[in-house]
Amino acid sequence: MTLPLVSAVMATYDGERFVRAAVESVLAQDYGALEVIVCDDGSRDGTLDVLRAFGARIRLIEQENAGVSVARNRAARVATGEFIAFLDQDDLWDVRLLSTQVPRLLEHPEWGFVYADSAIVDADGRARGRRGQHLTYAEGDVFRALLSGNFVPLETLVMRADVLRELGGFRVDLRYLEDFDLCLRAARARPVGFTSRVLASYRIHDSNLTHQMHEIVREYALLLDELATDATDAPLSPGDAAVVEHERRRRHGELAWYALRRADVEEADRWLAREPAALRPAKLRILRALCGVLPHGLYARLVALLPRPKLYGV
Repeated sequence: MTLPLVSAVMATYDGERFVRAAVESVLAQDYGALEVIVCDDGSRDGTLDVLRAFGARIRLIEQENAGVSVARNRAARVATGEFIAFLDQDDLWDVRLLSTQVPRLLEHPEWGFVYADSAIVDADGRARGRRGQHLTYAEGDVFRALLSGNFVPLETLVMRADVLRELGGFRVDLRYLEDFDLCLRAARARPVGFTSRVLASYRIHDSNLTHQMHEIVREYALLLDELATDATDAPLSPGDAAVVEHERRRRHGELAWYALRRADVEEADRWLAREPAALRPAKLRILRALCGVLPHGLYARLVALLPRPKLYGV
């Protein structure tokens, strides 16, 4: 049997610290029909030196800094594989990722993509659990489940190239949730598959964009607002629309909460004004009241005692 070609796509930017290990994990795959395409997004450190050392084993594209979505899309445009798989510069593939995921896509031609569980490691590669401890995975028609939060580890995703092209690739106007948006659109169009094995490692470190929780929630709210006001020929089902509305309210409350943590009453009130007072969580009403009456120094000390959001328990 002739194996279909897979294009491994990676975008890099100032990734000198981790990128060698990431590329080596791709080249170590026990799946032979593979091309590796790396688009460097204007790195200023030694990333390009690391990448050039791989020589002809990878296809290297260089561009001025334009963002991760532009870099991924550019790499994907020159990909010749039937399937496209993505890996960030600081993450790692298990040697069996492609040999496990590709057969599943071949067995299920209706699936747009397949994904899997992923381990969590710290900056030094020490194990910190797995994503499945914090996420609830699903298979099949997962669009409604995805509306409540992204559970697809991008580092395990293998997508049909024709599906990626039909969707137009990653949105370049998103900075944090471009992968979530892609998965939402793909899941709305087709069922997806899931493999319960741990097939990659997601690295937690100080430079993760996913630590920017306030901006992440802001983009999440934007995506939900767009779905709620979508006037295309394929409107949401009543059930999906109800989930979108519920999640919009949650995101608006979260944005008000983050604003109050910064003592930005004006922004908090803008988000609070979008929801009826009766639907606001008690903790939000209490914090808003305290922000209005406590001296700034005392309020700042109170906010410092509030628990900080964690990323996968870290």
